[in-house]
Amino acid sequence: MLRAKIIRPYIRIAASVLIFLLIVALGVASVSWQTSQGLQQDGQQRLEQALKQIDKMFDNADQAATALQPYLGQVCSRDVVLEMRRQIAIVPNVRTVNLASGDTIYCTALFGPQQGAINDQQYVGGKLFLMTGNAVTPQHPLIAYRQQHGDNSILIGVDGYYMHNILDLLSTRSSLIIRIGDQWMDHLGKVHSGNDNLKGTRLHVDSARYPYQLALLVQHANHWRYVLDYSPFSLLLFPLLGIFMGLMTYMLLGRVGTPLAILKASVANREFVPYFQPVVDGTHYQLTGCEVLMRWQHPQAGLVPPYQFIPLAEGSGMIVEMTRQLMTQTHEYFAPRLSTLPDGFHFGFNICASHFKDLSLIEDCKTFLDAFKGKKINLVLELTERELIEPSDITDSLFKALRRLGVSIALDDFGTGHSSLTYLQKFHIDFLKIDQSFIGRIGTDALSGHIVDNVIDLAKRLDMVIVAEGIETQEQVDYLTPYHLEFFQGYFFGKPVPPEAFSKQWLQSESPAPITLGKA
Repeated sequence: MLRAKIIRPYIRIAASVLIFLLIVALGVASVSWQTSQGLQQDGQQRLEQALKQIDKMFDNADQAATALQPYLGQVCSRDVVLEMRRQIAIVPNVRTVNLASGDTIYCTALFGPQQGAINDQQYVGGKLFLMTGNAVTPQHPLIAYRQQHGDNSILIGVDGYYMHNILDLLSTRSSLIIRIGDQWMDHLGKVHSGNDNLKGTRLHVDSARYPYQLALLVQHANHWRYVLDYSPFSLLLFPLLGIFMGLMTYMLLGRVGTPLAILKASVANREFVPYFQPVVDGTHYQLTGCEVLMRWQHPQAGLVPPYQFIPLAEGSGMIVEMTRQLMTQTHEYFAPRLSTLPDGFHFGFNICASHFKDLSLIEDCKTFLDAFKGKKINLVLELTERELIEPSDITDSLFKALRRLGVSIALDDFGTGHSSLTYLQKFHIDFLKIDQSFIGRIGTDALSGHIVDNVIDLAKRLDMVIVAEGIETQEQVDYLTPYHLEFFQGYFFGKPVPPEAFSKQWLQSESPAPITLGKA
């Protein structure tokens, strides 16, 4: 049965927790980003709204100043004072009106003729001056707007109360401030000097008509409160999604893939490797060839025996590519060591019905033989009987092409399958391999001995080369030797081993020494 190693539980748990944290982190980051974008868009709109209202407030001040232009330079008479007071009454936001000449105030709406000094440096852009208060209301902020005409100027005092209201109303979950030069007013109506040093996301806009700037700051704490207030569903959804995906990850990592999927992945990773079992001649027991057997070198499970994967490989057709890889690995290893191989050395590969569905086997065999040019090497294809090979045009063409290449055909495990005699009738068979189940009972089961005798007799009558496989004891060797069979194979002579071990044991010299029986 084909199996895959299950991923260790602690790896599954770690991966699941990682997926959970990743989804939650991405979700929270996404919600935070969307919230930030929403806050910025909302903040920009509030800045524009505040800018529009404050510009309108200064427009009113400019309107009042323009109305008083005819009175500049005149004596601070009762009529002039009355007109100044009338502007305070009819123009919104205007709190005080003063007339000045040079750097001296000479007429006020509140007190009439009065002297007062003006500091030009305090007026930003020559127009605006943010004050914490004046002599009448020292704790009540106001903004002085100055309209200058030559040496004369009109000073309009805009009540800070209106400014405070605008900033406060538009400071939802944020701090909206107005800056005029080095002075600035917060949304609480307090006037400060210098930098505001407020932390958070900052947006600002400058007035195109008056020398002031509006800034909006969203503090980080307010940002997350906004997230909690306006995106509670999203904040709940992502942890739930993270838990679900974490559980799915844990379950999926605990599943073993389908056997076919595992097999395909292993073929793609070239995990199937050749092992070589020696084949010796039946008289002097010298090395004459080998059978190339497939083993699965799984990175986790180690060496997987063939009975666990060969049936699936044959049934799925993957055996064709696996055999091709086996042939490639074999000639890549032995072609550079050609001088160490005995003349006429043969390599045997198992093939099945899947190999007879197209003609690709011909090209694989040609590539294999071409790699050994310069020395006579025999290639033997051993037919297995797990699946019946049906005669067809492709099968006929394949056998003819293989014969032209000099490839020999062997019938593997003869006597155990339902189609052994059928194959002998329909196909040209060169080698007949007596199944190890019969060889193994020699000396213990008289019936098996008779079967072996009859198989040998049949093969000789059909002029076939005989291979006795599965030999494990001296008694079996002694029984078979008088028959003068061409080849012996089995654990008695050598187990299947990797190419390096096979080369070290059998190919140290160009003429391998005969093995000593009884020392397998």
